[in-house]
Amino acid sequence: MKQNLQFNPVLNEQYRSNLKGLSPGQEVDAPAGDSKNISEGSSNYFQRRFFVGLLLIIIGALFWTAISLVVGVGEKQVGADLTSDAPREIYIVAPGDTLWSIASAIDTDGDPRDTIDRLADLNGGSSIYIGQRLILSS
Repeated sequence: MKQNLQFNPVLNEQYRSNLKGLSPGQEVDAPAGDSKNISEGSSNYFQRRFFVGLLLIIIGALFWTAISLVVGVGEKQVGADLTSDAPREIYIVAPGDTLWSIASAIDTDGDPRDTIDRLADLNGGSSIYIGQRLILSS
């Protein structure tokens, strides 16, 4: 295979002994080798990198799932404990209701803050939404 050599002045000075007898534009035999296209090689590189990245994401997801099952993430339940057989008074939240207004209606004599705390404890938090079934008594 013949290739046209381009002379570089810096290389020409460093490797003068190797370049003796060659003139600019002269064709020489180049060693035979793998002459893959550069773009073809880079696309293979990106395909391998993509595959390795995807594989790492899958392994990470499997690891996270295994740890979650062992540790018990998601085991905690928000809400009231409904296992007792005692009758409970339930209120369905209507538009415009707040814990303050519900607590004030339940406890007309005292401070509604204590009732709000009790309602939050019974129902798994202080956030309410329309249509939610609030447990009023335990």
